[in-house]
Amino acid sequence: MHGPGQAGHWTRRAPAAGGLLAAGGAAAWLALAAAQRPSVLSPPTLRGGGHHWLLGPLSGALPHLATAPARLHADLTTALVVMAAGWLIATIAAPALPLRVVAGAVAAAQVVLVLGPPQPLTDVFNYVVYGRMADDGLNPYTHLPVVAPHDTAWALSNWHHLPSPYGPLFTLLFEPLARLPLPVAYWTWKALVLGSALGVLALAAWLAARLGRSPQRAVAFAGLCPVTLAMGVGGLHNDGLAMLAVVGTAACCVVAGDRGRTGGSWDAAAGALAVTAAGLKPSFALIVPLAVLGAPHRTWALAGAAWAGAITVAVVVLAFGGALPAVGLQGRLVTPLSVPNLAGVLLGHGGADAGIRAAGRDALVPVVAVACALVAWRRRYLLPALGVVLLAAVLTLSWVTPWYLAWSLPFAAIATPRVLVPVAVAACLWLGVGGVPQLPQLVHDVHFYPTRSATGLANHDLEIGLVR
Repeated sequence: MHGPGQAGHWTRRAPAAGGLLAAGGAAAWLALAAAQRPSVLSPPTLRGGGHHWLLGPLSGALPHLATAPARLHADLTTALVVMAAGWLIATIAAPALPLRVVAGAVAAAQVVLVLGPPQPLTDVFNYVVYGRMADDGLNPYTHLPVVAPHDTAWALSNWHHLPSPYGPLFTLLFEPLARLPLPVAYWTWKALVLGSALGVLALAAWLAARLGRSPQRAVAFAGLCPVTLAMGVGGLHNDGLAMLAVVGTAACCVVAGDRGRTGGSWDAAAGALAVTAAGLKPSFALIVPLAVLGAPHRTWALAGAAWAGAITVAVVVLAFGGALPAVGLQGRLVTPLSVPNLAGVLLGHGGADAGIRAAGRDALVPVVAVACALVAWRRRYLLPALGVVLLAAVLTLSWVTPWYLAWSLPFAAIATPRVLVPVAVAACLWLGVGGVPQLPQLVHDVHFYPTRSATGLANHDLEIGLVR
């Protein structure tokens, strides 16, 4: 028989274990169902033309899986809801379990999704196409993918009329990958995605412990969020690699503070990592001034940023003829539930037109300015500033995708400031609704028709024109 103390011990652990099992089980179902056969759960597999290597080693585990697209879409949404519930329960109760148990369960969910086919989009093949363009002497920042060789990677990609919006360091990284046979490049990138995701979680756990927070809770919150896990890691997006540099920036600043006068090299590393993050994904240029101001030795951080910046500029000039990523064109795209688009509808613009999009960008300026002022005043505000600025960046984008929540989630996971936690949960629900296949029906049910206005139709036509 179990004593009262042991019974209470298991009572405290049961919710955490249940949350981890629910989230991990839902992640496993998503990976196994997408891998069973080509289906709407992984649209690239439908374009594969017999390329069954896309399905991966998990193929065939669910032979009785439904085949009807509507049923699969309904099951997908159910799995995401279960994952969301498990995520919240596990986050609340995680401190009752040892860190190795929580970390093992979260890592297993990451691994199983990476072993499956990409969910739900084709960005990994866009990366390969841009990398092959650069390797073939076609500048991906000045040429359209439609002029590239129409090989298997091109057939599996979708942004055929969009110059690369990705950072020069990321495109340079993909040049050697693009030379590999496509299945090899695909699985090499999968390994990089998984390594980046696990690295971010390890740094989040370390930062949480360093700040006196629960590392178990940080790992569960950052690692099991359904939109970043299923759609970000499972979608094999490049945000994880850039976020490894972002969170690494914060960790280097913390270590530099611990080292005192001998921490200058860590400050230099922080500045260099911040610029590297921007070189991988231009949106992260926002963190560079914060990293320099938040470093205990700002001169060292500035030197590190300048060194990395010089390398990045050299890459832009020597490898890409001075051309920059097409972030301006990508910034004209609009998703129905983005804050600027909803604001545009409420203000009578019919959606996010040029003026509304500009206002969204302008709204981010005072947020960054206040964050920089606070960090310049007190360096301890660096982590809260990073979380707030990166979340504000997501909220002001007209083209926002669910996995962008990963930008601020590690900082919300360590609860600095604590208000980021409920805001991140609300953002997860909002972005999750924006990513489910039933979105068109949902918005029509509330009498919202994004393409019926002139602005909405123009936004829709722009997107169609870029992917045709």
